[in-house]
Amino acid sequence: MWVGVPIIFSGFFLGSFYALIALGFSLILGTGRAFNLAHGEMILLSGYLAFTLWQYFHMPFFWILLICSLALMWLTMPLHFLLRRLPEPYGLNTLMVTLGLALLLQNLLLAAFSADYRLLQTDWPAAAIPGLDMRFPWQQVLLIILALLATGAVHLVLQRTFLGKALRATIQDREAAQMAGINVNRMALAAFGLGGLLIGLAGPLYAQNMYLYPAAGVEATMIAIVVTIFAGLGRTRNILLGGWLLGLAQSAAVFALGSKWRELVGAALLLLLLHFRPEGISLKKENG
Repeated sequence: MWVGVPIIFSGFFLGSFYALIALGFSLILGTGRAFNLAHGEMILLSGYLAFTLWQYFHMPFFWILLICSLALMWLTMPLHFLLRRLPEPYGLNTLMVTLGLALLLQNLLLAAFSADYRLLQTDWPAAAIPGLDMRFPWQQVLLIILALLATGAVHLVLQRTFLGKALRATIQDREAAQMAGINVNRMALAAFGLGGLLIGLAGPLYAQNMYLYPAAGVEATMIAIVVTIFAGLGRTRNILLGGWLLGLAQSAAVFALGSKWRELVGAALLLLLLHFRPEGISLKKENG
């Protein structure tokens, strides 16, 4: 049991981290039909902004979360206006444009911060679990809490608000939503804004728990794609479940077989899911 607790905690931490990375990507893809290959680089941009605010301005971490979230929201929304001008095939063209944007951001980060590894180091004490002689870093506990809150907030917005219902309608059937009087372009803009807010939130937590370096965005984008496939397109409430499934499987694989098996286990799970449940892990067919 004592060995299992760290494995489970590590799995939930990894899974929550993956879900937080994928949440904005899934929302933008589902509503705006934009396959954003610069997603990881935008998370890194938020992470480097957080590192700068912490290192040079000594700003409190929760203020950093707020500033980075708002900054990336306003930086992401103009991307919608750029992509909406693209001709058909729209999905393929968004791939090409955002790939170019990813390369541009990666090189700008390399020029600004060099290839050195950086970490936003906080001196928070470890958290203890009552009844167990084990302690876990507060940074990881905070990430799990914020991932739960962010996923819950997005789910409530999608289920309980008029904006959320319009977003869900756009995800489910763009043409039918337009015929019902929903401005799908405005919904896409809202999705980009909300997605940018989530990207900005993920950045400081990434900088606090993982090393920042300019090429790390590729891995973050791949994680977002895999977890979105696990959850099913548009099923944002399953993002957390998909992230936990992947995180727990990888954590168990690292403990049993070694760290070199982590990516292989993730790839094997993805292939199995695509074969047996291409619609994702959801037990229901509706979106949202």
